[in-house]
Amino acid sequence: MSNNNNISTADIVSSLQGDFSSLAKLIRSLKPESCGNDYITIRGHYLPFQGAMPRLGELLEHISIYICNFALSRSEIEAVHQKVQAASDQDKLLAYVRLRDTAAELFIKAQESTNRNGECGELLLYLLTEWILEAPQLLAKMSMKTTSSMPVHSSDGIHVKFDAQSNKLIFFWGEAKIHKTIGSALSDAVTSISSALEHSKLKEDIRLVRRFINTTGLTAQAQAKIVEYLDPLSESYDQKLYASTCLIGFDFAAFSKLAGVKPDEIESFFVKQLEAELKKASDSLQSLLASKKVSHHRLEVFFLPVESVAKLRDEWQLRIGWAKKK
Repeated sequence: MSNNNNISTADIVSSLQGDFSSLAKLIRSLKPESCGNDYITIRGHYLPFQGAMPRLGELLEHISIYICNFALSRSEIEAVHQKVQAASDQDKLLAYVRLRDTAAELFIKAQESTNRNGECGELLLYLLTEWILEAPQLLAKMSMKTTSSMPVHSSDGIHVKFDAQSNKLIFFWGEAKIHKTIGSALSDAVTSISSALEHSKLKEDIRLVRRFINTTGLTAQAQAKIVEYLDPLSESYDQKLYASTCLIGFDFAAFSKLAGVKPDEIESFFVKQLEAELKKASDSLQSLLASKKVSHHRLEVFFLPVESVAKLRDEWQLRIGWAKKK
């Protein structure tokens, strides 16, 4: 029998949640659509426009503020809070600047160690999952990806959400894919999701939760409660679900058509183009999942079109101080 039944799982998850509502000013959302069944939700997003230009610079500037929350564990951040409690204002400022620099350096090192190109896809997926799904990050996996013992091919993120309707705890495994074409991004995403659902890969992420649960900032009692959901011999084991979140970023041809659109019609024109693209993507996603025999698995897919993936990467690298290799 559990010794942790006196603590609410809903309260544990709630204690991890932050306020990400400011993102609504910089990322707009289409109405979520189901993708052939109740398990898969398609979520279209786009940037607001300044004239006929998407506000990419403003978005990257804003999301870079969250790099500490994404890349560093709560325990690391809390340690700095504790250390500067009695410090001077100047020393506090320096400590937090160093913390931000540490997070940026870690982001760069993790991207290089996993042979990524420096896009901000994982950070965007983290933010969308926190904001839209209200599912807080459980583990900061970015810091683990620079550790030799870390399985670098496991999921990009681990988030949790308590579903009051089913009374179950949902573990979300994240996958961020930013490609030049939507078809390539979808194909890569489905391959990764299919692989992540293999028992050996799930076991890797479960092992990470068990090993690093003490970095979450939760009390010992709350940590034990979460771990119970991952123990096959626990009564809580059947009260959890595995699900996936996925960000699909892609070059979108509709941007090149905006020059000929009247200023007050730009957004409505773009939304129609995006809705049509997501309808095709939904059909493609269903086919790809069927080909990999992935079914009855909850999947939340965020689509975010950009003018150029290459431009997104270059501007993000500039934002975080990633020097280009010559």
